[in-house]
Amino acid sequence: MSFKDIFFYFQPKVILKRTFCLLYFFLFLGLLNHRTLFAQEETLVDSFYREDQIYLGVSFAALLSDQPEFKPQGLSRHFQLGVVRDIPLSENGQFAAGIGLGMSFERYNTNVIRTNDFNSKVSYTVSGNLEENPFFFSLQSLELPLSIRWRNSSSKDYVFWRIYGGVAFQWNYRIHAKTENMSFSVSKDIQNIGATTHLSFGYNTWNFYLAYKLTPFFNQTSFSNEATPFDITPLKIGLIFYLL
Repeated sequence: MSFKDIFFYFQPKVILKRTFCLLYFFLFLGLLNHRTLFAQEETLVDSFYREDQIYLGVSFAALLSDQPEFKPQGLSRHFQLGVVRDIPLSENGQFAAGIGLGMSFERYNTNVIRTNDFNSKVSYTVSGNLEENPFFFSLQSLELPLSIRWRNSSSKDYVFWRIYGGVAFQWNYRIHAKTENMSFSVSKDIQNIGATTHLSFGYNTWNFYLAYKLTPFFNQTSFSNEATPFDITPLKIGLIFYLL
């Protein structure tokens, strides 16, 4: 193994990515193991149980901005999947906390353009001319959702109403900007770490999903001294499915 290979292996981003993958793997194994033990248990106490789950979600994002001229181009979208470990907080199991691990894929369609000033510093501005190749931001993230959960279920009733709410923390490990002609990384311009508040409610597998980003989208260093700083805040509305 060369020194270059050793250096790559111990890069912080590589270590963090592999750590998240291992956590995801062990959490998934724990979920499957719990389901196996749950099915084999013959003396289950009705008043105490868990709702460990796999979740899949799809939503559209309304992009809000403090820049009046900002106008999203087309539909922005979001897809997520992962697992959640249920931690009961009450004897009947209807109140619980949840901690999960998942992946998120986002695409934001904007009329933002990327420019360089006289010092070759990158900056972002809003354009009213759609022929200037506006950017489509593409983000891939690892997420850690934390939630407080209520459901009117029991250990024998798997069809029920639910309300879940909380905060999800994201690490954006891949951030690209795309135009009609090219695609390139903009990881230095966009926040790598973020947080989103979320709420889901529904019946059985089908649930409505709402999410609002709490942290800035752009790094403030993404704007030159001549440019007016602005930000983008995604408001996501869609469906989330809880399985198992």
